[in-house]
Amino acid sequence: MRRCIACRESKPQDELMRFTFDGAAVIFDADGHRDGRGFYLCRDANCAADALKRKAFNRVCRQNLDETEIRKVIGQALDNFQGGTDAKES
Repeated sequence: MRRCIACRESKPQDELMRFTFDGAAVIFDADGHRDGRGFYLCRDANCAADALKRKAFNRVCRQNLDETEIRKVIGQALDNFQGGTDAKES
């Protein structure tokens, strides 16, 4: 079980998107094996919007990150799940 940084709900790891912070940028971790501290976000546009509104990425990374870059990374992650095999489950 992992916790979403936006809604704070605990869910199975395979129901969330994993991100890492490499010291310079937030990176979407599609396969879940990237080095570094990982943090999770629901596969839901509402949670993504809440994470941006609450500056959840800044909080977990302990950095003042560029919101435009975070939006881009979240968009890529959501596109990955909506266009991938997980879209069939919906």
